Amino acid sequence: MTRKQQGLKDDHAGHPLTAHVASSKIMADGIDKIYTDGKKQTLALKDVSIDIKDNDFCCIVGPSGCGKSTLLRMLAGLDFPTSGKIIIDDRQVTGPGPDRGMVFQTYTLFPWMSVEDNIKFGLKIKNMPKDEQQAIADRYLKIIGLQKFAKAYPKELSGGMKQRVAIARALANQPEVLLMDEPFGALDPHTKSMMQLLLREIWEQEHPTVVFITHDIDEAVFLANKIYVMSARPGRVIKDVEVRLPHKRELPLKDTPEFIEIRKNINHLLYNTDEEA
Repeated sequence: MTRKQQGLKDDHAGHPLTAHVASSKIMADGIDKIYTDGKKQTLALKDVSIDIKDNDFCCIVGPSGCGKSTLLRMLAGLDFPTSGKIIIDDRQVTGPGPDRGMVFQTYTLFPWMSVEDNIKFGLKIKNMPKDEQQAIADRYLKIIGLQKFAKAYPKELSGGMKQRVAIARALANQPEVLLMDEPFGALDPHTKSMMQLLLREIWEQEHPTVVFITHDIDEAVFLANKIYVMSARPGRVIKDVEVRLPHKRELPLKDTPEFIEIRKNINHLLYNTDEEA
């Protein structure tokens, strides 16, 4: 479906206007998370509130242990706040749902299944007709550039290839929200850059709402339209940063003054917060 058919408009320079990200998709309101171990209590998150628009690409950055992944698991319905609410599409999150797909840092493919069958996994659970499963799998194999590896098994793939399959498997179920927990953290720099390009291209085609956790400030600035910067534990939102860079992004963007300035500002926020802590 074209942008025109979807009712999406572009500005005079041909860049998409922000009208398609005008409504809230995800809201976290006053989230606290306390872990209890015997008599010891640890406050992991403190009064965290976020507001992510429909079809937006949002990154969350912060020091190790600040609760980024905990927050993402709550959005997935795999963990729950001690206080506060998480709302997706005006409904409170009470558990996992087909509207959300998740990609982890570790490779979570089923080793006994081929690439093609890994992509089809969720479709089989839905009892989708086999011809429809195959059509969807073929489409995503083409998108991730692994048509020649359809019958291969995970042990035959590189790390980057495995993550491409994991992303395809998540998207094949057509989730409205794609949750990603440092999915490129274990990759070498070149593969990581290629995966960033691929993910940005997929987002431009598929238009899911993406929430992406990362330690890498460059990665966050390159991928996101909005970045939430979190403090050290107990994690709280220091600031949300709008990333006003071109919609269409290529790797040379990372060397531009505009990109470098945003990166410096986020580093400054994180450094000052660490000093205060």
